[in-house]
Amino acid sequence: MSRLRRMPRQSRRSYDQHCAAARALDLVGDRWTLLVVRELLAGPRRYTDLHADLPGVSTDMLAGRLKDMEGAELVTRRRLPPPASASVYELTPRGRDLLPVLRALAAWGAP
Repeated sequence: MSRLRRMPRQSRRSYDQHCAAARALDLVGDRWTLLVVRELLAGPRRYTDLHADLPGVSTDMLAGRLKDMEGAELVTRRRLPPPASASVYELTPRGRDLLPVLRALAAWGAP
């Protein structure tokens, strides 16, 4: 079974190609996905904290992106124990595997 899975959303656009780069972009090529990963590399975060630290992302977009990322097994959502009534999102090992990718992109995009 391929390690790369397609995101579950039915209306999701796909490159529909079978090379590894296209399959990877099907998973992480959407706007905001890698920025969410960047934020979660610092550790688990509440939805409200993620939203505050990603200026310009709408609540619907962030919620949808997190749901897609859960489906692709890049993040998990975990309820905090009482007395907190919140959840946090955190990267899975698969999500943490994106660290060298983000480092390379950051180096490439640096002025």
